[in-house]
Amino acid sequence: MNAPVVAGDVIAEKYRVDQVLGRGGKGVVVGASHLVQPERVAIKLLVGDSSPALVERFLREARAAVRLRGEHVARVLDVGQLDSGVPYLVMEHLDGRDLAELLRDRGQLETSEAIDYVLQACVAMAEAHAAGIVHGNLDPANLFLTTAPGGATLLKVLDVGISAEPSSAGDGGAAAQEGLGVSLYLAPEQLQPSRPVDARADIWSLGAILYRLLTGQPPFEARTPADLALRVASAEPALPSALRPDVPPAVERVLLGCLAKDPARRPANVAELAIALAPHAPVGSQDYAQRAARILGATLPPRPRASLPTIGLGLNAKQRPAPRLLQGAEPGAPALSRTFPQQTPHLGRPTTRLAILAALASLLAILGVAAAQLK
Repeated sequence: MNAPVVAGDVIAEKYRVDQVLGRGGKGVVVGASHLVQPERVAIKLLVGDSSPALVERFLREARAAVRLRGEHVARVLDVGQLDSGVPYLVMEHLDGRDLAELLRDRGQLETSEAIDYVLQACVAMAEAHAAGIVHGNLDPANLFLTTAPGGATLLKVLDVGISAEPSSAGDGGAAAQEGLGVSLYLAPEQLQPSRPVDARADIWSLGAILYRLLTGQPPFEARTPADLALRVASAEPALPSALRPDVPPAVERVLLGCLAKDPARRPANVAELAIALAPHAPVGSQDYAQRAARILGATLPPRPRASLPTIGLGLNAKQRPAPRLLQGAEPGAPALSRTFPQQTPHLGRPTTRLAILAALASLLAILGVAAAQLK
C-alpha cells in the first residue's frame, strides 16, 4: 500500500510530514511538524478502497472527536481532506508506548497496576460515551502510556470516535492469532452484523483487556476467524484465577461480568465498572471511578457509616457490605444505585431499640443505687 503522502509534503498548508509512523489495513499514520508553531503532531490518513459512505463517516466522527478534551483521550486537533480526496485527522503527538508493547515485554501485570490502567481508560470512555461516541475497537494497542506533567504515568485512549477496521490480533500476541483479521477484544454482538452495538461493547473490550493484562492471554483464542467468532459467541472463558491464583475473587466476578454474552448482564456503564474495580486499585487511582461517575452523571454509592461507640453496651452498627456487581437488575433502575442497594440500618430494628432502652434503664438504676449509698 502506497502512502498518500511522503516526507516533505505539506498538509493543510501548515503541517510538514516528517516520517511514516505506522500502517494498517485502511490507514497510515505519519509524524509531522507545524510550520509556524513548535509543535509535533501525528496525522492519520484513511487510505485504500474507501467508499464515499466510509469517508463521510470518518469525517463526521472525527469532527465529533474534536470536542473531547479530557486528559485520558488522545486529542484530535484538526480534520480535513487532501486535494486527492483522502480524509485525514490531526492528533496530538505522544511519546511513550502502548499496552501491547508493554505486554510483549512483561507478559502480564500486577493486579493493582492493571486495574489502574483500566480505570484511566474508563474515564476516557465515560467522556466518549457521554458524547454519544462508541469506540468499537478497544484493544491494548489503543491504550497508550505517556507521562503527565507531574511525572505520573498517564494512559490515553487512541482513535476515540474514529471509524476503524478491527486490528489484526489486537495486541499482536499469540502467533496463532496473526492474520485473523478479527480483533481478540470485540464483543459478541460486534461479530454479528444484525445485532445492535452500543457502549456496552466497549465494556466487553475493557473486560477482555483486563483479562489479558492479568492472565497473559486473551479470554478467547482460535486459529480461524470463524472459530474465534464461535468461541466468543458461545464459549465461556477460563476462570482468571485458574490461570493466575492471586487474582482477587471480587475482581474475577467483575471481569466475568464484563464478558457476559448478553449486554444487559454487563455493567450498565463504565462508571459502574470503575467503581466495582476501584477498591483493588492503588490509593491514588481510586478517584478515577469518581470522575467517570461525575462525567456520566451517575449516582455514587453512599459512603459506609462509621461504627458507633460501644460505651459498654456491646453494640456496633453493621458495616455496609463492599460494593459488588449484581446481575439481572430491573431495567430503568439508576445506573449505580441498583448496584449498591441501600440497607436498613441495624439500629432501626425494634428488637435492637428495646435492648438499648433496657440497658439504659439498668444503667440508671445502678447510678441511683450508687447515689443513695453516697448519701
